[in-house]
Amino acid sequence: MPRRGTNIYKRRDGRWEARYVVSIGLDGKKKYASVYASTYREAKAKQIECMSNCRPHPPAGLNSKLEDVMWVWLASTVNTVKPSTFQKYESVVRNHIINGLGNLQLQYISSQIIDQFATEKLQGQHKLSPKTVNDILTIIGMGMSFAEQEYGYIKPKIRRVKEERKEMRVLSSAEQMILEKYLLSDLDLYKLGVLVTLYSGLRIGELCALHWDDVRDGRIYVSKSYRRIKSGSATILEVTSPKTAASVRVIPIPSCVQSIIEPFRSSGPILTTRSGKQVEPRLMQAKFHKYLSESGVDNANYHSLRHTFATRCIEAGFDVKTLSEILGHTDVKTTLNRYVHSSFELKQNNMEKLKIVGL
Repeated sequence: MPRRGTNIYKRRDGRWEARYVVSIGLDGKKKYASVYASTYREAKAKQIECMSNCRPHPPAGLNSKLEDVMWVWLASTVNTVKPSTFQKYESVVRNHIINGLGNLQLQYISSQIIDQFATEKLQGQHKLSPKTVNDILTIIGMGMSFAEQEYGYIKPKIRRVKEERKEMRVLSSAEQMILEKYLLSDLDLYKLGVLVTLYSGLRIGELCALHWDDVRDGRIYVSKSYRRIKSGSATILEVTSPKTAASVRVIPIPSCVQSIIEPFRSSGPILTTRSGKQVEPRLMQAKFHKYLSESGVDNANYHSLRHTFATRCIEAGFDVKTLSEILGHTDVKTTLNRYVHSSFELKQNNMEKLKIVGL
């Protein structure tokens, strides 16, 4: 019976079978039930629904294994997080946490053991990045917090590993001018998408999800995102809700950009391929790299356009609260800590404001 996902198999009769835990006995043994469907995606959806309606509790007390607790915690998140987030949690639990700490009983997991686990992830065969290790530690912490609430477990302190913060690439004013001249010299829908991002701060998935109905009355109505999510061993494209509730927002369009957009107005998705398919983020990223190369601007990630927009806004005197809402951030601190970059030109202008007393 070939396997494709977590406890999901294709049967010899052509149907897909998805298994899920319905109970965990006092001896720690799990009892499973199955659902069936004609496609993998349908079986996966049924499995997630059953997991959300069935919360099997491992034996209460400190004898519970971390593996049992993590699966129960995971089931409890199904209705509280987006499908893409759930899949990320599930992947981390299955590929990292279970293999490393899963067989340990809660009562024996200390801060020192977690530190050792993190070090092995950093220095082991695959040498994960500090950010990835911290993501894993965060998910361990969420599972342990769940055990603390449900079973009275005393959660040990989880120490994050040190990350070297990399400054996001921001286009200088000169680079932005060069890129804009290149885009406007032979404007098409792809180049228009880059230009709109430079003057709205849209995330790449939000841009690719836009329909012409979402751009009206001098505003961009952001309510969805287009992204690839994992589906078994493959990935699929899906239109989902944006990153956070704050990401559902309305962005005013500068009049200079609005006049450029209108001649392209049509119906359906704004960004489409020649065959009429909706453009996915990977293609938009590739187009952006091509434009940078052809215009002679140093390479950058598409997300740097969002940071460039934020930087230009600060240089223009935007207040941070307004900028935070335009970017779709839940917290102003996120805008301050991650997106407010001070250009050298701004630093220089501010320094010139200093005067020697007496001169």
